[in-house]
Amino acid sequence: MSDPALELLSKTFASSMMLNADPDQVTASIVSQLPELTAEQESQQASLLALSENFPESAAELSEALGSKKFFLDTDKPALVDLITYARVQKPIVESWTPEQYKANEKLIRWADRVQKSELLKGKQEASQRINLAVLGGGEKKAKKEKGPKPQAAKKEAAPITPAMVDLRVGFIQKAVKHPDADSLYVSTIDMGDESGPRTVCSGLVKYIPLEDMQQRLIVVVANLKPVSMRGIKSEAMVLCASNEETVEFTVPPEGSKAGDKIFFEGFDGTPEPVLNPKKKIFETLQPSFTTSEELDVVFKMEDGSVRKLVNKEGKAVKSATLVNAQVR
Repeated sequence: MSDPALELLSKTFASSMMLNADPDQVTASIVSQLPELTAEQESQQASLLALSENFPESAAELSEALGSKKFFLDTDKPALVDLITYARVQKPIVESWTPEQYKANEKLIRWADRVQKSELLKGKQEASQRINLAVLGGGEKKAKKEKGPKPQAAKKEAAPITPAMVDLRVGFIQKAVKHPDADSLYVSTIDMGDESGPRTVCSGLVKYIPLEDMQQRLIVVVANLKPVSMRGIKSEAMVLCASNEETVEFTVPPEGSKAGDKIFFEGFDGTPEPVLNPKKKIFETLQPSFTTSEELDVVFKMEDGSVRKLVNKEGKAVKSATLVNAQVR
């Protein structure tokens, strides 16, 4: 940078903008931060500096020279011309311009705001010295509304898991065959009272119940488990059985039952979930409390030690054929 430029920077910018600092020291620190200019930009800078000497008469010409650029020479940060021109326009704008003059020279005001917010000037001016962009009614871009912490939506309390969520029904096995690709599985066609017709159900009962006992009989089913594929065949429900270490047997619906009849544990005659969400582990949470009583009733053990029988709407209980105090699953 030439000696005249250094002198201009020291006298015009450093002396007027940083009143509490030594101008020569300020100039030395600023020089290293100025952008490098091409020969063409150096020429433009000389013309603009001459123009800014005549401010405020040259305000309109400066605005026109600025155009849509951030800074006068289209640099990413203020150049010498931006700093000197800012020092020349700041005092008259702050002290004497009306809101109408601000608005008539909006491009120049927005440019000045960018200069005073640059790293060279940030935090180094008193508020009274700053050109007030608010006179225009906003910032360079509409200021984003400061985001505070989002108000926390009141958490919806999860519904307690109860046996009412489980869709227990009477089913009728129309036909059962062995699974073609799994030795331990039966594939049954079971009427559960659905308008869409019977469902296909896979059951791991081959070792416990003869195939002939799987035909044309009433059983109890869990009808709202999520369907799962079992060796290539989609199973759409589960047969509810009582079991101990040696024996597995069907739970037996009340006499006079028909396919589709609703059954429920006493006190839990609610509306079941359409499909039990596997992630919520609803059936897995409840099933350990399904058992049989001394009287062979299928019951749900409550936390207080009491039991609720599995019944139909007439209060008749679902039974196990022979197993006492057995698991039901």
